[in-house]
Amino acid sequence: MKKAERKKLAEKIAVEIGEVKRLIAVREEAAKLLSSEGSGRRFSLREMIKTKSANEGELRAAKVRINKLERALKKIDAPDFGICFICEQTIPVARLMEMPETTRCIKCEDE
Repeated sequence: MKKAERKKLAEKIAVEIGEVKRLIAVREEAAKLLSSEGSGRRFSLREMIKTKSANEGELRAAKVRINKLERALKKIDAPDFGICFICEQTIPVARLMEMPETTRCIKCEDE
């Protein structure tokens, strides 16, 4: 991967980290509101459980993604960055731009 591509990818990762952090803040606030008794609107028990469960799932997924993005950002200048950890082939830059946290090429991901 060329230096300019790494720089562009690092900028993209930084932006995505900011977006995911904002999403986490929103989800954490929603969790607080769902937990509080005086949330204004009365939910049925079924609605509350479903909404709370979906919110918790999205929050967990966002935390996992931010960890992966931060790991990718720290590793971006390493010689093995952008190399599939399974087949050791170069991961296309286009794939890294779409999924900067990926550590596998499409072929290995599909298998």
